[in-house]
Amino acid sequence: MTSGASNLWHDLTRFGHAWFYPLKWLIAFVTGWTAILYRRWRKNRDESLAQGWPSVDGLIISSKATPIANTSRILVTLEYSYFLQEYHYGRYTHEFSKQEDADKLVRQMKGKRVQIRYNQSNPDKSVLEQSVIEQHVLLAPRFG
Repeated sequence: MTSGASNLWHDLTRFGHAWFYPLKWLIAFVTGWTAILYRRWRKNRDESLAQGWPSVDGLIISSKATPIANTSRILVTLEYSYFLQEYHYGRYTHEFSKQEDADKLVRQMKGKRVQIRYNQSNPDKSVLEQSVIEQHVLLAPRFG
């Protein structure tokens, strides 16, 4: 009976490395989705805090779409500038599940003028609201 138990233990330790790979993928999956959910929560919180801030005209100076590691999602990053006695810069991010939707937003927003909300006590802190982005996407002419 002890010989059977020791054989079972030997088999478990011998093939123990096989459990490492599924665990590694599970950890990567959970980490990826945790990062996505944290980004969403932070973006919503920042937009809520910025509701009382003044706004200024800004310009989208660059836009790019990059895949999020270990997921099938695409992250679009819009970088913008605004002028308050000197130039300030900020970044807006949004996630997409489809590459063509992400590419469409990148094309439509590059070079657009948008309203930026900024913190009066710290002008380097700013927010480009999602509602402003949605207005530009809805108002963009459709071709084809």
